[in-house]
Amino acid sequence: MKLLQLALAGVITLCALLPASAKTVPVQFVSGREATFISEDPGGVIVDFVKKYSDMRDAGTKVVISGMCVSACTLFLGVIRPENVCVMPEAYLGFHSASTITREAGKPDLIEHAPEFSLLEFNMYPATVRAYLAKHGWSGENPHPEIIWVRGAQLRKFVRPCTAADLS
Repeated sequence: MKLLQLALAGVITLCALLPASAKTVPVQFVSGREATFISEDPGGVIVDFVKKYSDMRDAGTKVVISGMCVSACTLFLGVIRPENVCVMPEAYLGFHSASTITREAGKPDLIEHAPEFSLLEFNMYPATVRAYLAKHGWSGENPHPEIIWVRGAQLRKFVRPCTAADLS
């Protein structure tokens, strides 16, 4: 069963990474700039973010991290080209292992560690990010529901700071 789950996670990710048609790529314009600004993104479903970021990568979309980006939001690190992403001084990222939520009427939500998706997520990050996360207790295989926050000088080791050209 575990092998089947791993295979399914791999197939879903490969489908999400396939290039999108130029007609379907959503390119956002914020304040007259040709870039997507991420400022208060709590994350969500891993596959949705992989697909969204793959589309943005294929379209050459510039991304500015200008605030909070947590959970699946951080997958831009492994999908979007580094030269197309920058961080503002107030940006910060939050990392944790993946989980699933089972909802049944009349019962409390059941939240469980999702080892296959955690490993998939972890392995999408660049080596420097993986090393930092491992140093702070998350190896990709173990449950780590606590958020590992990264900001300031440490964040700028992973993502280049924005320049005036990025914001014009």
